[in-house]
Amino acid sequence: MTRPSIAFLGFGAALPERVRTHEDPLFDRIREAARARGVSEASLFYGNREHRCLGPGESLASLTAKAGRAALEDAGVRPEQVDRLYGSVFVSEFISPNELYQVHREVGLGSHALVVPVQTDFANFLMGAVLAWEAMLAGHSERALVAVGAGLTRNMDYSQGHAFGIGDGAGAAVLGPGERLALVDYAADTFSDEYGAMTMRPRPEAGFDQPVYGLEPSRGVEAFLHTGMDGPPRLVERLLRKHGLTGDDITLMSHQATRKLLDHWNEKIRPREYLNTLEDSGNMAMASLPVTLARYHREVRTKYLVLLGLGIGAHQLALLVRV
Repeated sequence: MTRPSIAFLGFGAALPERVRTHEDPLFDRIREAARARGVSEASLFYGNREHRCLGPGESLASLTAKAGRAALEDAGVRPEQVDRLYGSVFVSEFISPNELYQVHREVGLGSHALVVPVQTDFANFLMGAVLAWEAMLAGHSERALVAVGAGLTRNMDYSQGHAFGIGDGAGAAVLGPGERLALVDYAADTFSDEYGAMTMRPRPEAGFDQPVYGLEPSRGVEAFLHTGMDGPPRLVERLLRKHGLTGDDITLMSHQATRKLLDHWNEKIRPREYLNTLEDSGNMAMASLPVTLARYHREVRTKYLVLLGLGIGAHQLALLVRV
């Protein structure tokens, strides 16, 4: 029996209006710490000249809903035709429930639409797409919206190097029956021995009672330099080999923490094209992939597209898409 073809039908993105450049005095603490420590975490995160930041009182859920509405319009799908909403608003207003329920409300989805928050930071978008795809193949869903919003600029320690490129943004995609941008296969790796190497938690030792993201001393940088650098190329190579493909057959879009990772992955995977939004939008964590897709999906010239995500579980996920 031939499986139905499930595809990305449309994309949407939304970015805050406020722009912050890499010359902002906010980053002076990072530069001072780097000078004091010599080679440090600050040397690992670079490559963007500016990014967007949520302003005071600006709602991340509303920004995510804006991206969701744009994706529905791009797909030509009405809100009442959507029966599932996957994704995450991060950092959410409450510990629970996730503000994805507010996104459901603002997009205007019906009460029949199941809301599925996905806490696989920072691969929430890809995991949501895979779950939506599997639900459709099982016959339990017809059309799904995957929407993610990243608002990490409000939850960072700006003395730490990884904070340098963090930007806010939201992206979304509609999935349903289709032929272009059809999902073909995925591969995943889980590295649970790195649990706790990178975390979002209060850091009273650094003066933060609210949760802030951080690389834990020694373990975090080690995970970045080993699993983070070399795990994704191995994962993508495994997925491509399974389908008789090479890097020359694909366009790559990926997680965009820093130019250091992107350059290393480009060298190892050798895709025909590698599209990203790092320079002008920074590291939007889970939102980087859908924002990049919204900007570039009509410009993909290869037969296949690979979407690469990773998160702090630690886990990595690669999705093969037929263009």
